[in-house]
Order: sequence, then C-alpha cells, then structure tokens
Amino acid sequence: MTARKLKNSLMGFLVAASAGLLIAVLAVIVWHIFISGVRYLNWDFFTKAPAPFGESGGGVFNAIVGTFLITLAAAAIGTPFGMFAGIYVAEHRGQRFADIVRLCADALQGIPSIVIGIFGYTFLVARFRSYSALSASVALAFMFVPTTARVTEEVLNLVPSGLKEAAYALGARRSSVVWNVSIKTAAAGITSGLLTSMARIAGETAPLLFTAFGSRYIEWNMLRPMSALPLQIYIYASSPYPALQQQAWSAAFVLVLLILLLQFGAKHLIARVLRVKA
Repeated sequence: MTARKLKNSLMGFLVAASAGLLIAVLAVIVWHIFISGVRYLNWDFFTKAPAPFGESGGGVFNAIVGTFLITLAAAAIGTPFGMFAGIYVAEHRGQRFADIVRLCADALQGIPSIVIGIFGYTFLVARFRSYSALSASVALAFMFVPTTARVTEEVLNLVPSGLKEAAYALGARRSSVVWNVSIKTAAAGITSGLLTSMARIAGETAPLLFTAFGSRYIEWNMLRPMSALPLQIYIYASSPYPALQQQAWSAAFVLVLLILLLQFGAKHLIARVLRVKA
C-alpha cells in the first residue's frame, strides 16, 4: 500500500470515527435524560400546571407555553434586524462599514448569555420595575440577531453572481435584484438559519433568570412574569424535593426534543425546497 492510500484510509477512518462519536454522544445524552425523567412523561405532564411544592404530580404546560411565546416573540423582534444586517453585509462586501457590521455581529455572538441577561434586567426590568416575558424576548433577540445576520450573509454569498448579473443586464433595480433574485434563491437557507437561531435561544436560561423570572401559572400576557422550560428545569433541579428533581429531567427531555425538532425541520425544509427546484 502506497503512502497516499495509507493516508487516505487513515483520514477516512478518523472522519468516520469522529462522526460516530458525535452520534454516540448525542444518543447517550438523550437516552440518559429520557431514562432519568421517563417516570413523569405522561399526558398530565404536558397538559397541567406545576403542583404545589412538596406534592407529586403536576406538569410543565406553563413552561411549554412560555417557551413558545418567548421564543416566537424574540424571533419576531430579531428577524428583521438580523436579515437586513446580513443582506447589507452581503451586498456591500469589502466596504468599511460592512466589515464593521460583521465584526459587531461576531462580537455580539460571543457575549455570554449571563451578560445579556444583566443587560435586559438593567435596561428593561429595573427601568419599568416589572419582570415580564417581553423583557426576556428582547434580551433573547440580542442573541438571535447576530446568528441570523451571519447565516443570512453566508447564504446570500452562495447565490451565483451570474443570476444577479443577468437581472442587472435586463435593467432591474438593485432592490429588485436583492428581493427577487438573492433572497428568493436563498430563502431555504435563510429559513433554516432562522430555525437554528430559534433552537439556540430556546435553550438559554441566564437571560430568563433576570427578565422572565418565572411563574407557576399558565400565563399568556407577555407583560407579566412567565415561565419557560430552561427556567423550570433550573428551578426544579435546584429543589430539595426528589420528585421535582425527576421532573427536571423530564422537562429537559422535552426541551431537547423541541430543539431537535427545530433542527430537523430546518434540514427537512432545505431538502424539500431543493427537490422542488430540481
């Protein structure tokens, strides 16, 4: 066997082993969470509010509702800013201000979530003297924007330049080219990036501790304190009651399952759009 074939076989083995290790780690984590909390995975767990402390039973329906409301509101707030920033950077590559916007997005993406939570508390909760789900959504939107901006930029950069040049040759304006050529061509990738960003913020806990605060009741008003799955997991895991600790594992399984479904939805959406285009 030649040195080139040996190197190729070695690299193929390392790649396959790394992929297998990644799958194994994910499977072990999900299986351990499921086994640890399977006792409380029943219909009541998904449809009822928490039982009083020290009593068995109850569920996390309030946290499920809060997770969806807070995450969707954060996505609604952050999507326009993230998409427009990504479009600007992609359409003005090489310009000084575009480079500054990209640098700010990278810096904001690296800020710890605990700092975002303190920021939300200082400028929203303390100023309005009230914890609220809306404050949590605004804080999470700061984490949603940079990820969306970078994904939008990268996806738009993959659009063939020949398509845009053909549109310009036909007399189309720049705004028309951006909307009808660039964005529509990269729509699947942008949507996938939005779902990935939603999956990321759905599992954040630190900003919720300082803004949403939590509630034991099923709350629909975004101007009031509201629970969410990460926050409920933190409270239950810190509880001295074994029943609540086991429910924390059950809630963790629900949260992981939600994130995996968002990721799967993003991949399925891209695959479906590519099949339609083909």
